[in-house]
Amino acid sequence: MLFQKAQIIKLESTRSTNQYISELLRTRQLDEGTVISAYSQTNGKGLEDNIWESEAGKNLTLSVVLYPTFLKPELQFQLTKVVSLAVCKTLDAFKLPLPAVIKWPNDIYLGNRKIAGILIKNEISGNRISASIAGLGLNVNQEVFSKNAPGAVSLKMLTGNDFDTEKILTEWHSNLAYWYEKLMNADNRLLDKTYLERLYLLNTPAEYRIRGERKMATINGLADYGMLRLQCSDGIEYTCSLKEVEFANNW
Repeated sequence: MLFQKAQIIKLESTRSTNQYISELLRTRQLDEGTVISAYSQTNGKGLEDNIWESEAGKNLTLSVVLYPTFLKPELQFQLTKVVSLAVCKTLDAFKLPLPAVIKWPNDIYLGNRKIAGILIKNEISGNRISASIAGLGLNVNQEVFSKNAPGAVSLKMLTGNDFDTEKILTEWHSNLAYWYEKLMNADNRLLDKTYLERLYLLNTPAEYRIRGERKMATINGLADYGMLRLQCSDGIEYTCSLKEVEFANNW
């Protein structure tokens, strides 16, 4: 069974769980699956230095360490799929009014609102990934978000109920082990299929800014390296990296 020796280390406060676990790894080896969870995270990060807002004690802010030495660097997006699907499967248990979906590349949405964000940092040695730190912020009991997070939503906002963050962490950790084992066993077909089934706006026409131009387009899948494939209404197909495409609800 995966992660049998893994610890869940709880901190009262830290600037960033990703940063904390990275500093720990400089001095000692942590068992795979070890989690750093913070009651208060004062400088949480999202992609491209975006700030992750979280009220102390209300949400899950954590990082986990993995050692996917079996994985080549060009396949590192598979780790994003693993962490994302673990979040979606965890949310499924609450029978929410909307299904959890994955907004490419690293956000989890309920409907058109963001409930979780993921940030993964990989260390590469030769032609393998030697270590991976996956950070997760999941909105649980917070009810008010600043104007910097206008589309944010939490479990409590959707249901009116309070949730036990520790139980959610345990469930997510179990789901992470499940999907990570699929990756270890090279079960990429199931991983890819399930990820696509969860992909936000798949096969749905919507507006994007693609390489600086506003266009109507349809997501029709992923390309190599986890890049996004978009079919525009003018017939042109684009394969985009993160910096080449922007969703309309990010404007």
